[in-house]
Amino acid sequence: MSNQPLRSISSSKRIVRLLPILFYLYLVNFLDRVNISYAISAGMFRDLGVPKTSADLIASIASSIFFVAYAIPQVFSNLGISRIGVRKVFALAFTAWGIITILTGFVQNVPEVYLLRFLLGLAEAPFYAGVIFYLSVWFLRDERGFANSLFNAAIPVSGIIGGLIAGSFFSVFGDDPGWRYLFVAEGVLALASVAVIWLFLTDFPKDAKWLSEGEKEELLSKMKVEKEEKQKLVSHASWRRALGDRDVILLVLIYFLGVTSLYGYTIWLPSIIKSFGVSASTASYLTVIPYLVASISLIFISRYSDRAGVRKSLALAIFLVAGIGLSLSAFTLKTPVISFLFFVISAIGIYSFIPVFWTIPTEFLSEESAAASIGLINALGNLGGIAGPIIVGFLESLTGVFTAGVYSLALFDILAGLVVLLVRKSR
Repeated sequence: MSNQPLRSISSSKRIVRLLPILFYLYLVNFLDRVNISYAISAGMFRDLGVPKTSADLIASIASSIFFVAYAIPQVFSNLGISRIGVRKVFALAFTAWGIITILTGFVQNVPEVYLLRFLLGLAEAPFYAGVIFYLSVWFLRDERGFANSLFNAAIPVSGIIGGLIAGSFFSVFGDDPGWRYLFVAEGVLALASVAVIWLFLTDFPKDAKWLSEGEKEELLSKMKVEKEEKQKLVSHASWRRALGDRDVILLVLIYFLGVTSLYGYTIWLPSIIKSFGVSASTASYLTVIPYLVASISLIFISRYSDRAGVRKSLALAIFLVAGIGLSLSAFTLKTPVISFLFFVISAIGIYSFIPVFWTIPTEFLSEESAAASIGLINALGNLGGIAGPIIVGFLESLTGVFTAGVYSLALFDILAGLVVLLVRKSR
């Protein structure tokens, strides 16, 4: 059997065996992370006694506290994954955040929300960066963009499912206790996912009983060649030195800018749509549309990235789509139908940047340096999850409308696109 058919068989097995599980797990992860956006639109903080004039600012702080804690353990949790595998780390993480999400459904005041959001950030911290590193262990460079896209498609798909679930809960139970039941139901789903992790994930290729010996040897051989090529691109193999690499630092900045826009958009989209004059349940249902468009475009864009072998120029184009789309949606905010259309277009760029972006560090970093650097990029970059919601919430509280907040998100996307061009070690 030739190497190419062997690799094709191995690639198909790896895609079918691993990516549906990772997709499902990220779907659960993102539902638990952003369900607060639907609860905000349903009046969660007004139900907790926060005055209407400050409810949006308090809500943005609550959603952002998650990312303060999220940044803390990233690098070292990823190093742990590189040594002991994902199953133990992920099983513990899902158990913890499932319990925390359920407890959020029983909160009685704002300090309790703050505490639980902080703990949720700690619990979820190992997952995303861990999966990006995991994909670099299981998939070769020219497979990785597609693998990343299938995994990251869970973000917009979770928006589709999350909007439908939230809309259904609010329609059946009302805004309150609908938002409480939403947290409880999605927390239970996280706990149930522990069994999926333990039964169906495989830590490393050498442990895969579902690959033949020839397929394992071929994959590990190709991985070894890639490792040698990566070492030519960097003057260090140490993970400590990799953290100071110029391009790693630029990638932290790019990811921060992109994530600022992404979470500003994600957290406030239901409330922005509700400001058009619809109910919380209708706003939740309408969020399905931009997420549906984003989930489809994300796959096609990532496939093109792998085939064409381009990363930087494509990332620039994606960020510009997001930035221009958001600018036009802010400009037409007083015309709801047109503004909503531009929100849909901007979603293509806001969510498609992620799989293309994550192919860049895994092209020139390997093993522990990749694990640590990915953890650092994800940890510091996700601090944008603090900035985005707070900026939009503060500007809305200050002006009474979302226009200035949406313009600010557009600016972050455009800046991210410009910084991408400064990265040297990428195609």
